[in-house]
Amino acid sequence: MALGTPSEYLNRLRARQDRLNIYVGGEKVNDVTSNPVLKPVINVILKTYELALNEEYRGILTAKNWKGEEVSRLVNVEMSIEDLLLRAESQRILNYRISNCNYRCTGHDGINALFASTFDIDNKYNTDYHRRFLEWLEEVQSKDLVVETAMTDAKGDRSKGPLEQGNEMAYLRIVERRRDGIVVRGAKMHVTGAALADELLVVPTKGMKELEKDYAVAFSIKPDTENIYFISAWHPMDVMKKVSSDMGSESDYPSPFGHRSTYIVIFDDVFVPKERVFMEGQYEFTGKLVEYFAAHHRAGGGACKAGFADSILGSAALAADVNGVLNTSYIQGRLLDIMRHGEAAYASGIAAMAKGWKHPSGEYIPNFRLANIAKLDAIEHLKEAIVAAADVGGGITVNAPSIKDIKVGEKVSLAIKGNSSYTPEERLRAIRLLQLWVAGPHLVGVIQGGGSPAAELLSLRSEMRSKIQELIDNAKVVSGIKGKEGKGAAS
Repeated sequence: MALGTPSEYLNRLRARQDRLNIYVGGEKVNDVTSNPVLKPVINVILKTYELALNEEYRGILTAKNWKGEEVSRLVNVEMSIEDLLLRAESQRILNYRISNCNYRCTGHDGINALFASTFDIDNKYNTDYHRRFLEWLEEVQSKDLVVETAMTDAKGDRSKGPLEQGNEMAYLRIVERRRDGIVVRGAKMHVTGAALADELLVVPTKGMKELEKDYAVAFSIKPDTENIYFISAWHPMDVMKKVSSDMGSESDYPSPFGHRSTYIVIFDDVFVPKERVFMEGQYEFTGKLVEYFAAHHRAGGGACKAGFADSILGSAALAADVNGVLNTSYIQGRLLDIMRHGEAAYASGIAAMAKGWKHPSGEYIPNFRLANIAKLDAIEHLKEAIVAAADVGGGITVNAPSIKDIKVGEKVSLAIKGNSSYTPEERLRAIRLLQLWVAGPHLVGVIQGGGSPAAELLSLRSEMRSKIQELIDNAKVVSGIKGKEGKGAAS
């Protein structure tokens, strides 16, 4: 059984930490496993291993690969509709139990995108990218490695394409071709958990044109490779984590899993060995690669946000209980709203999975149109769930003092006290947990993760335009309009 353990991952991380270039708040991190900003991410990844080893989740968090071997679903290629549905279920379980991003879903989606794309390229050009990829993937699956996908380029001036930027970090590209590999330069952004992965999959951010073929590059790289630098995102809640850690207490930041953690990844002339290169200039396949990734990622996002909603529901209910209002009819109605929104997000993701299609490689890919709908629906439903949770939690959700303030005196403690079944400290710990959802970076992450709403709407508009004349012609038949030729798709 090729399932990893928490200790195996931690040992790998410790073995490479001296070679990692990670910066948090402008300072280089020397001890990765104890840094208060990085530690929650490590805890999340450890939890993914722990849950996969739980017999209750066998066949959901685990899968049979194309060779019939049991592997983690997080590194699996989905080979049936049932696989896609179980992928959705696994996302919901992980994000509920962790109460945060699981930091490994982009790796899964990048693996599936490249499995199909390398097959496509080889089929046209008789290259050997698919063989290279499968050899890499076999190692990943046998060791149950943590994989993250770096897709989003820095992009610089969004009104300009890659060739017009005049900014060498705006888009990652090939700057040198050697007999034994390539050298790349550029920056990727918004990469969740990147610095703490075992492997980074790097893929194009969009469909490229012929003159942009140097930007049509995909490869795998180890995060401790020379000339790679990780710049951690910085959020006010990270200050809370650091202060709590410096004072020897994590009571003001009770969740061991933290909030969203992402990175800018700088590639400063990084050498990639030939066997790790999975696309080198085949620009005409970049659009499909992005589509394959987006289909998996956005369809999985419906289930991901359902897991978030489950966690929000529990956090809001606990906050209501410590406040002493759990059983009031109004609060019960708001909790029901949270549940309803979570299930609606889940349903849209499941629909995209259920309507998936079989790629010539044997992989199954979610329906792209419904995956875009799932992403758009997930934004609306999680937004409403967060609003309802904020309503349930009350003003203390954003106005809570530090737990250390309880020590100021008995009257402060009494002022904080709510339901007599909980201590004042327990009330504040419950409120801090809810605060992660209603006052943290999760909503923006939902809106932008996997592509902004504009990206989904653009994809949907393109599909609508391709079908609009057929729809118009059908409407003419139904309405009895005869002998009128259509004027073509709407502009």
